[in-house]
Amino acid sequence: MNSDIINQVVVLCIIMLLGLYGRKKEYIKEQTIKSLTDILMNITLPCLILSSFNVEFSRDLWENVKLIFIYSLIIHIFLILISKLFFIKCDESKKKILRFVAVFSNFGFMGYPIVEGIYGKIGVFYASVFGIPFNIILLTYGVILFNKKDKHNFKIKDIVMQPGILFVLIGIFIFLFSIKLPDSINKTLNMVGAMTTPMSMMIVGASFAKTSVGSILKDFKLYYISFIRLLVVPFMIYLILKIIKADDYILKLCVILEAMPAAAMTTVFAELYNSDRIFSAKCVFVTTVLSIFTIPLVITLL
Repeated sequence: MNSDIINQVVVLCIIMLLGLYGRKKEYIKEQTIKSLTDILMNITLPCLILSSFNVEFSRDLWENVKLIFIYSLIIHIFLILISKLFFIKCDESKKKILRFVAVFSNFGFMGYPIVEGIYGKIGVFYASVFGIPFNIILLTYGVILFNKKDKHNFKIKDIVMQPGILFVLIGIFIFLFSIKLPDSINKTLNMVGAMTTPMSMMIVGASFAKTSVGSILKDFKLYYISFIRLLVVPFMIYLILKIIKADDYILKLCVILEAMPAAAMTTVFAELYNSDRIFSAKCVFVTTVLSIFTIPLVITLL
């Protein structure tokens, strides 16, 4: 089992390197990355999510859905509180980026492919539920962290209409009422959803082609946040879920999702709210590269 998991992570890393190669050779242009990201977030990922909900309703599954939702909520509230302690001595401009990285993992781009590789479609099913509190907190606390002026400017409609939440809600409706989609729709969802994994990893690789390695090697903060994001956070989540006696399967799934590198949205938020975009890109880059080694380590330890 461990060798299968490591092989899965290696495959994802190779796809990421292909994306890096494609960007270096200009086969993938800057505008292409943005277009592919839009396609991923608004078409292929929603299809993957919906296809994962095409399972027969059972009480056990529904109980797990409720538990994962609650655990995800607990995890992210805990990380918001504990992240204050990790970066007390950092200057204000960097602190909000570092806290954002500590709280939000890249479970959308990398978490879905990895749990699908380990657990199959049922892993995506549970990861989708895990993502509901994640997305709500991202679109509320994440904005507050970068721009306190907007802290009262949230609309429930804007949050619900996010693809990451909307399609999970549709999927839960399909699951609860055991709605059987036509075979042609199922095949379409499966085929388009299957594009998510290779596309997401190629986007991750292509995004880092222009990053300066020299400036990264000199910045201690990047190693520190990588240590927090990739090792400390998963370890703390493991302890919390052990203390509350979480089911072993759900515990492992949550820890794996929290062992992912910094969320790609870190750079998007930094750009949107005129923060340090270059530093945020470095955080995403370094945590992603180091996760090639830490994700197999965390999964093997589990």
